[in-house]
Amino acid sequence: MENYTALIILVAIALGILDLLTDRWQKLQQQLFPLALLVLYSLFIILYYYGPDIWTYVPYYEKICTPLQLMANPKQSAQFEFGYGMFCSLFHLTGLSYWWLTVAIKTLYFLALWLLLRQLPKRQIFALSCIVMTDVNLIMHETRQCLAVSFFILMVLLMQNRKYLWAVLCAVVAVSVHKSGFMPVGLTLMGVLLYRTRQYSAIYMLLILALMALIALPVQRISASILAFLPLPSDYIISLKHHLQLGRQFQTIAIIYLALLLAFNLYLSYDRKSRYSWIAFTVLAGMGIVVLLYPYYFLLVRMRSYFVPFIVFYLVKVMSDEQRSMAIPYSSLIKQTLIVLILVYYTHLALSLERGARTLRAPVYRACTVFELRNASQKQIRDRQLNIAHKYWTQDYMKKENNKL
Repeated sequence: MENYTALIILVAIALGILDLLTDRWQKLQQQLFPLALLVLYSLFIILYYYGPDIWTYVPYYEKICTPLQLMANPKQSAQFEFGYGMFCSLFHLTGLSYWWLTVAIKTLYFLALWLLLRQLPKRQIFALSCIVMTDVNLIMHETRQCLAVSFFILMVLLMQNRKYLWAVLCAVVAVSVHKSGFMPVGLTLMGVLLYRTRQYSAIYMLLILALMALIALPVQRISASILAFLPLPSDYIISLKHHLQLGRQFQTIAIIYLALLLAFNLYLSYDRKSRYSWIAFTVLAGMGIVVLLYPYYFLLVRMRSYFVPFIVFYLVKVMSDEQRSMAIPYSSLIKQTLIVLILVYYTHLALSLERGARTLRAPVYRACTVFELRNASQKQIRDRQLNIAHKYWTQDYMKKENNKL
């Protein structure tokens, strides 16, 4: 296949269907979950110098200074955030290559997912598949943000378990390794205002109406003068301007967003005793971000990665509640419809990604795994993949984008 991302999505879909077929055997589902986790984890860690981002990440890692030098002169990490620079510097001291760094980060991400999803009574594999299908690019080659998201997941789990000191430490790490971390961390910490208060399902209906309005309204470019008023460092503003270049009025995934909001509205409305937990508030904040940034999908994809694991987890949890399911008319039909929508959308996405990869001049998304070391040296593979990444950035990146604002 020309697009390894499409392959992983198809594998995740197959695992999700397997989970649905074993729905009557809850014990079997729980036993298969570690195996499914291992299969998906293996597909990610075997990738070797893969993706377009290695063009900047690999030289940065190979030339990073020592931790002491970095602490003495933090400006040496100016290309990326200080936290990510320190992480790379500490790892570089081990003498291991950049590939091992990616393995460590992906391992941390899947560990965080396991700690979260093991709390589900059923449908753990389907939840895992949905997260992987949605955030496949994050895990594959968005190294810095994958690290930040991992610590954000750990932060929320620690807060849920009332281990606030460790949670604050994870929050600091998340923000320090990727600048996008400040928004999800800040929004989640604001949950203290609602913690343990009653949830009102009506807020999800308001989000549905807001999203429908944004779908109907034409997308407008956000003025640079407005961004300048935000109390953010200059590098944050530059990054925002870049991610706000693209916008689209209608996106196919809007159907999934609306279905998720409707499901939360229905299932939470039949439980008047439901209270906000840290995870529940994180889900609300995440769906709010989805609606607020919906037109600017390039930025939204970056921001939603922090919330996707919790949105999927919480949706599966409330829809697996037997009392809620019995109270809601046509509950089984609602679940089946949502599942079909998800499977159809991601099947379409996988096929679209495969077709799109064939139009690129640089085969940047073609699989490159550790097994290629049988026929070539590390340096040969590294140099080849860096050349492909450079060709992608100079000849393919945003060259044919029709949604520029």
